[in-house]
Amino acid sequence: MFESKENTNVRLPFGLRDIFPFESSERNMIKRIINSQFQRWGYGEVKTPVMEYTENISIGVGRDWKDKLINFIDTDGSLISLRADMTIPIARLAGMRIKKDQIPARFCYFSDVFRQSGTQIGDKRVYSQAGLELIGSKNHIRADAEVLIVLIRIMNDLGLSEFKLGLGHIGFIDGLSDWFGLDAIHKERLKKKIVLKDFVGIENDLNAIDKKKAGLFMDLLQPENNIEKISGAVSKIDTKSVSDVFEYLQELTAILEEFDYGKYLIFDFSIIRDFDYYAGLLFEVYSPKITEIIGSGGRYDGLIRKFGLDVPATGFAIDIDLVHSALGDSGLISDFKILLAVGGCGCSLKEAVEFADRIRKKKVNVEILFDDIDEEERIAREKNCKMLMKPLKDLSEFDLIDLESGRSDQYDLKTFIEKLEEWEKN
Repeated sequence: MFESKENTNVRLPFGLRDIFPFESSERNMIKRIINSQFQRWGYGEVKTPVMEYTENISIGVGRDWKDKLINFIDTDGSLISLRADMTIPIARLAGMRIKKDQIPARFCYFSDVFRQSGTQIGDKRVYSQAGLELIGSKNHIRADAEVLIVLIRIMNDLGLSEFKLGLGHIGFIDGLSDWFGLDAIHKERLKKKIVLKDFVGIENDLNAIDKKKAGLFMDLLQPENNIEKISGAVSKIDTKSVSDVFEYLQELTAILEEFDYGKYLIFDFSIIRDFDYYAGLLFEVYSPKITEIIGSGGRYDGLIRKFGLDVPATGFAIDIDLVHSALGDSGLISDFKILLAVGGCGCSLKEAVEFADRIRKKKVNVEILFDDIDEEERIAREKNCKMLMKPLKDLSEFDLIDLESGRSDQYDLKTFIEKLEEWEKN
């Protein structure tokens, strides 16, 4: 409904944008669907400050990520930053505010995070996220399984049934690096190239050390939807940490298959997050409708300890903008809305509001158009209304236009409300 107009005198800073009502309604519906699962599993919403001291925000983000922080100087001269993700602020909250006898704790959030970006069209600096954190559970395998089950159910609730869930593990890459005998510098270089998906560079580096091992390593970096096919390659690697990680993923897969969720899984050991705090399971959510990753998460056992309390944790974040893009024209907003055009009937404001209120009591949204104009149907369609009501002079009767079929009928209010009740029953 709202068209973009060129105005060279008024601009937004790069990476920012406006959101109009209908898109906002769809995003709010997405959040309600997500929150419904959060609440069913006992996750309580937390809110953290949008800005914190940079020294806190930068814990665990990695050297490269510090360049993506949006920084400010506070009035006392302290360096503060907008939060770049929600895991670190919640880890800080948990380390500072909860006690060991209060765990396990289940937190969820709906928040914007902010990251410095380039100046190209399409680059973003604001990311709308929904996520959860399961903090303090000693049963790692069941805690990881829980967050994955919640994530899978959210995707299905949203109608993204064709999604795939990629599983990886930071311990797998660490174990393979030890198998190659890489020192800390070369291990870090390898991880960076995996993050960048520079597979040619990885293969060249590893071939220079051991071509046979390099071939096996590169095979294991290829996504695979059958974990049993990976077992043959893993059996050739005489490193306990690799076999331990593989056994962990086998057990986790077995749990998910009990829920018939194995069909969503892809095993991808090239999944590495560019945050330094991850310390175990890693996962990403993909939709065939878009190329970007719509959700990600994993285990970060050592992060909360940096703020006080030493407890394990696991969780995920979903990108609301990308979910919205993946859903496309899905009819997510199904609210019954009517445009009541009273400009030509000569009624008072009180009469128009009372007339609309009688319909609103039937859980139907009614927007009132006071102006007497000739384009009520166009406006009603652009506002995503199902019907257009045009009352006659005394409001006793009105013309009702079904905007989907184009059919027009005349009703009195009592008959129309009875019709609404009949539709509701059906």
